[in-house]
Amino acid sequence: MIKLFCKLLKLGGYFMNKPYSIGLDIGTNSVGWAIITDDYKVPSKKMKVEGNTDKKYIKKNLLGALLFEGGETAKETRTKRGQRRRYTRRRNRLFYLQEIFKSEMDKVDSNFFMRLEESFLWPEDKQGSKHPIFGTVKEEVEYHKAFPTIYHLRKELADSDAQADIRLVYLALAHIIKYRGHFLFEKVDPKNANLKDNFSKFVEVYNEVFDDDKDCSVEVESILGAKSTKSKKIEDILKLYPGLKKADLFAKFISLAVGTSVSFQKEFELENECKLQIPKESFEEDLEGLQGQIPDEFFEVLYAAKALYDSILLSSILTDISGTNAPLSSSMIRRFKEHKEDLEQLKRFFKSHSNYDYNNFFNDNTKPYYAGYIDGKTSQVEFYKAVKKLFEKDHDANWIIDKIDREDFLRKQRTFDNGAIPHQIHLAELKAIIEKQKKYYPFLEKEADRIESILTFRIPYYVGPLSNGYSKFGWVVRKGNEAIKPWNLEEQIDKSATAERFITRMTNRCTYLPSENVLPKHSLLYEKFMVFNELTKIRYVLENNKHFAVDTEMKMKIFEMLFKKNRKVTEKQLLAFFDKEYPDFHITKVMGLDRKKPEFNSSYGTYHDLKKIVSQEYLDNPENADEIEDIIQTLTLFEDREIIREKLSVYKNHFTKDQLKKLERRHYTGWGKLSKKLICGIRDKQTHKTIMEFLEDDGFTNRNLMQLVTADELSFAKEIKDASSIDTTLSLRELVQEIPGSPAIKKGIHQSLKIVEEIRRVMGYDPENIVIEMAREAQTTAEGERRSRERMRILEKALGEFEGKVNVSLPKENKLLSNNRLYLYYLQNGKDIYSGADLDINLLSTYDIDHIIPQSFIKDDSLDNIVLTTSEDNRGKLDNVPSPEVVRKMKGYWQQLLKAKLISDRKYNNLTKAERGGLTEEDKKTFIRRQLVETRQITKHVARILDERFNHEKNESGEPIRKVRVITLKSKLVSDFRKKFELYKVREINDFHHAHDAYLNAVVGTLLLKKYPKLESEFVYGAFKKVTTRQIYEKATRRYLFYSNILNFLNGPLEDRVTEDGELIWDNDKDLPIVRNVLNRPQVNIVKKIERVESGPLYKETIHPREEKDDSKLISIKRDLSTKKYGGYKEPVEAYSLLVAFEEIVKGNKKISRKVVKIPIKDIVLVEKDVIGYLNEKGINNTVGIFKIYKNSLFEFENGRRRLLSSATELQKGNTLYLSKEFIPLLYNCFKYVGTSEDQYDKYISEHKTLFEPLFERIMDFVDSYIQKPKVSDRLRKVFNTRFSKSNNLEIAQSFVNLLTITNLGASSTFVFFGEEITRNNYRYNSSKEHANGILVLQALTGLYETRIDFSKFGE
Repeated sequence: MIKLFCKLLKLGGYFMNKPYSIGLDIGTNSVGWAIITDDYKVPSKKMKVEGNTDKKYIKKNLLGALLFEGGETAKETRTKRGQRRRYTRRRNRLFYLQEIFKSEMDKVDSNFFMRLEESFLWPEDKQGSKHPIFGTVKEEVEYHKAFPTIYHLRKELADSDAQADIRLVYLALAHIIKYRGHFLFEKVDPKNANLKDNFSKFVEVYNEVFDDDKDCSVEVESILGAKSTKSKKIEDILKLYPGLKKADLFAKFISLAVGTSVSFQKEFELENECKLQIPKESFEEDLEGLQGQIPDEFFEVLYAAKALYDSILLSSILTDISGTNAPLSSSMIRRFKEHKEDLEQLKRFFKSHSNYDYNNFFNDNTKPYYAGYIDGKTSQVEFYKAVKKLFEKDHDANWIIDKIDREDFLRKQRTFDNGAIPHQIHLAELKAIIEKQKKYYPFLEKEADRIESILTFRIPYYVGPLSNGYSKFGWVVRKGNEAIKPWNLEEQIDKSATAERFITRMTNRCTYLPSENVLPKHSLLYEKFMVFNELTKIRYVLENNKHFAVDTEMKMKIFEMLFKKNRKVTEKQLLAFFDKEYPDFHITKVMGLDRKKPEFNSSYGTYHDLKKIVSQEYLDNPENADEIEDIIQTLTLFEDREIIREKLSVYKNHFTKDQLKKLERRHYTGWGKLSKKLICGIRDKQTHKTIMEFLEDDGFTNRNLMQLVTADELSFAKEIKDASSIDTTLSLRELVQEIPGSPAIKKGIHQSLKIVEEIRRVMGYDPENIVIEMAREAQTTAEGERRSRERMRILEKALGEFEGKVNVSLPKENKLLSNNRLYLYYLQNGKDIYSGADLDINLLSTYDIDHIIPQSFIKDDSLDNIVLTTSEDNRGKLDNVPSPEVVRKMKGYWQQLLKAKLISDRKYNNLTKAERGGLTEEDKKTFIRRQLVETRQITKHVARILDERFNHEKNESGEPIRKVRVITLKSKLVSDFRKKFELYKVREINDFHHAHDAYLNAVVGTLLLKKYPKLESEFVYGAFKKVTTRQIYEKATRRYLFYSNILNFLNGPLEDRVTEDGELIWDNDKDLPIVRNVLNRPQVNIVKKIERVESGPLYKETIHPREEKDDSKLISIKRDLSTKKYGGYKEPVEAYSLLVAFEEIVKGNKKISRKVVKIPIKDIVLVEKDVIGYLNEKGINNTVGIFKIYKNSLFEFENGRRRLLSSATELQKGNTLYLSKEFIPLLYNCFKYVGTSEDQYDKYISEHKTLFEPLFERIMDFVDSYIQKPKVSDRLRKVFNTRFSKSNNLEIAQSFVNLLTITNLGASSTFVFFGEEITRNNYRYNSSKEHANGILVLQALTGLYETRIDFSKFGE
């Protein structure tokens, strides 16, 4: 009986569990979360507090946000790692050379290598002689007299038959091997720069990429090799191409190859300025920044231009060199002599022109003149620029300006452009030296191959790091365990197996099928897929203005007749095709092409590449498809000719030697996003067609990829889901790592999954729903500024092509165009879009912004759906789009706007829909789906993981039993919900908005489930479709719901807010106050994730100059090297801190003291091995307690003041500002006004100006209580009292926007308040010790669980 009672009690407890939903807002450096019940309330819970404080329980609201440092790509680490490896390999090369020389060197000078090793030391720190080469001052002086530079020595040894000191032989060979040149060219004639061949290759690549026919046989050698200015070279080359202008694309690439700075922003259609200059040290970084912004084939032209530049540079180095075996060294000697002559002449010039400051120019290395150029950090480019500016008005200095223009003034031997010298040039000198000296030193002949291999050896990139055993960065497969040296790589490394591992490592995963590898971007199959996918959006327009999708026959003909015959297919070619093949259709235009450039984005470019090598019949034969794909994959994966040759050798019976050689030379870059299996490997169960087959032939439906993989009637969605099922044995971290996507978003996903698990533990049972919304990754550029520049560019071009009268003058500043109202004014050429009446630019705020397709149907605020009009009534009487009368009146003007690209095809179609009967049924059916369905695959992956972790039980049919529904929402829905009810979001006030967004996600998700239960399958992951979408649409009683804006029912009549079961799902009088109350709660759990840093660089990288003072805090670069002589690092990188409690005697009494000790990464091993001994060395004895504290640990002090730990001695702000609801709209309008300068925000600020004083006092109360910097508070109050009343609205808005900087959680930042600058140092806490006696608050990810440790009691 008792057992039965207990069972019933447990059951009763279960049924008492109130259903709840979790809302998640996942970003790249934050996760907002919230728990809501069915009545939209956020429950509170009394949470137990662990620890040694008096606080045992805290009541907490169940919503919050986790903040963390965004996940970064490995680029920075990879760059540093690569640099370390380069230096290591350089040292190894010298070590290998020393090994070869050692036995012979010991016979002559056994201490020689030791002296070289110690050459950087001060004389008193050296173990041997203070003279690094010969050991005696006499020999040293004679050496430097005979050989002023190393190149003098190299030339002497390469040309002289006399025996040289073996030490000199080593020095010359070591210099060659240390600075061995690049490996970009397969073959180089050391005495010929191959200018003609490289120019021809450059033009061929340009012609191939840009489908041009420029002459590649013109004679340019004499022009490019001449000692003339860059502008003269460009001018002379342009003369060889009649009609070619300097602004033409080909001319720009010529200019780039010659070495000038060229802007490609317009040609590459970039939103930001893009200036490239090959001689700049940042050129490679600039190219890297263009990755993903321009087509891969453009890089081929850029690299060809770089190769031509290197060739021109090499030509200038090898000019007039004859009768020597060391042309490079001879050139450098000539440069040395010319520098000396230039310097002497320049000094004479200064002495004869006393108006110039000699000392400033020649002795001050902080200035960008000669001293800075030689001994400082001034580059050649900066030096030339400064000198030209100094002498530009002095005719006596024309000789200097002329030499600078030829880049031939005071040239140094070691310059950045020495990187253009290929290794073959150095190798030729190395061989010459060995040849001359081997008769005196026989070991040189014996070891010649080894010495040459030291210079020529490169680890193939597909071999990667030479790890022996486990390495997270390595993948090499070894045959043996010996140390790898240049001459034994083949014996120690299994190159073929290593290459296979490299392929596996390098290949990305399919967006839809994560277990499948993606296709190369230039795969014929992938390019064909891209072409046909783009063809699905193409529409052709007839004379009667009706438009149709291209059908199956048309698509196949376009592909065969246009894409197979043209590398790029343009609008003009497509219209010509229609005129020829379908003359009776009278097609007037096409729609769906890129707005910026009237051509297809996709191309069948690889087909055209291969057609030059193999026959078209071979390429068109389906039996060869797999073979072609394998070849393209090899050409994408590998750059090494040897391994490409090996991989292609399996096809030697299929191709001629010449064809194989041409294939070896082709190289592709980049990967697609989809796998072969997705495109043509999975079939729809009913039709048995693949996605590729649907794209080729889909009847009248003509769906694209996204529509095919989400279509109700096709099985692709289920196939993809089944293929994507997760391995439940993997940890959360492993699951997230397998998701395709950037590390930045993966970190947010991982934290959100951990938060869900923690919420589940807090609640004790599963949620009913989990609603997720994922932020898109932040842009790295200033979005508004970039958009304004782009808008100005569009207007300049479009108004220049407008056929009618231009009624507007463009503004002088780009940033004004960020105002949509003003931008629409210019786009409409200053006229009302519906009536044609002139608009007054000074009265724009009085006009209406009208939605062409009304918001009652869909919330679309894009430029394609908004217009500027004097009155909405001008649209006519039709209830959804502009009336037929308006269309008839304005159509001609709209066509003018369309032709000039002031409006898009889509906007034109929206405006003229009345001609086609207004909004069609098909139009209306797309609205709900567009509003509901989150299409991003990354969101679906998160939903999949959550779904399979919660719904792992299966029914008899093997389908999951969905106890927890995972809902994916578009962020637009929550944004619309906020706008509908004026729930303002101001991110800068605090971090509550992350939690609020999560809460509103849960509210909107719950509402949609209640309102549209039969549409569950549209937004609930994996849900079974109860009826088809078509069936739902056809129900007349429901039709209005699906044709209207999906959230309109919230303001609709009562019957719209009641379910079929009679449940009232939204009551504005009851539910809206609940939502407002939640958003106005002062207690939100904001947690900054602690960061455990236990690996990484040991020191902050900069090596600082030596300091003479005794109390210098510099850290030695190497053990036993004095910082007074050699400088050192400023500070080690901190891993964590230790709070140490220890006993000490104070005034004869024993007491417990506490101290926070900084633990650098370099000391982690020592600390973990013997922490007590480590502390004793720091002067801390009698330890009674040790506690490890990490970065971002939270401390609490008197009156709730909080601080975050930044380092052992620096704290940061830890309290969060809360503002009551009357201030939120005011700050919202301030931010909007600062961003747009629109009149409506100015008006609001004027009407609510009296609120600024109480807002200021509220912020200052917070500053006084929690920031506690009285001097800053006094300055802010003084500035406010004296300047507020005198400032205009924009200054007020900007100042209050800036003022929120001081209240932000975390680090201090500089800001300006009414013209007064408050620097970050004014309110930093960078020498704090108070946390040693504060309360440490250890929080779980949600902030619901916490442990409080009162450090004032610690150790007692």
